[in-house]
Amino acid sequence: MTPFKALTVSLARTNLRDPATMFFSYVFPPALLVVLALTMGDQPGVDGHDIIDFISPNVTGFGIAFVGMFTGATTIVEWREKGVGRVLRSAPMTVSSILASALTVAVVSALVQAMLVVLTGLVPAVGVTLTPWALLAVVPVFLGTLVFYSLGMLVGLALPTLTAVSLAVMIVVLPMAFASGAVLPLEMMPGWMQTLSDFLPLTYLLDALRWPLTGVAELSDALIGLGVTGTTGAALFWAATKLTRWT
Repeated sequence: MTPFKALTVSLARTNLRDPATMFFSYVFPPALLVVLALTMGDQPGVDGHDIIDFISPNVTGFGIAFVGMFTGATTIVEWREKGVGRVLRSAPMTVSSILASALTVAVVSALVQAMLVVLTGLVPAVGVTLTPWALLAVVPVFLGTLVFYSLGMLVGLALPTLTAVSLAVMIVVLPMAFASGAVLPLEMMPGWMQTLSDFLPLTYLLDALRWPLTGVAELSDALIGLGVTGTTGAALFWAATKLTRWT
């Protein structure tokens, strides 16, 4: 077994043994979709789409952002606190390979999470209508995980404790969810927040998800979202590899 594969398997097993990771990755997002469908599903739709078709991509994107950033941040801090960094430093792997291994686990987890949300949406009581292009959503799921996991790693490198990074993730992701239109339509937000949304990575992740999943956005919006998300993710991952120190 190669060092990359061995580390990836080890990290995956660690995640599977963590109840909090399992809950927020695989239980909370589908449950949130069900709650929103039951409480908001009878509201009028927009442009011929039911309101749940707008909610489903938003829940998917929010889950990717929250879980990805939280996992990226806590992974770095736990490695530092438990002395794993010193072990990894002596492994026959580059920093980029080590972080790519952790990212691989996060991507697989995000894909499973997104699949669970999609399957939950197909339940008649929820009633999400998927497009024929729904499978293409794997691309923004990957790119969104790249963005937020890398951002989480940078937060983990900057802050010293699990408590600090957990608070930082909340402070970043929850307001971003409102400002990007994940919670409420941007048209309902004040003008300054609509302007701010143009600079938030979650805005572009949602655009990239909406077209393939439920068709509530234009293909042009999805392509722009993919471009911005991919570029941002690559830049953040590069920064994480350059700033990581096993101390």
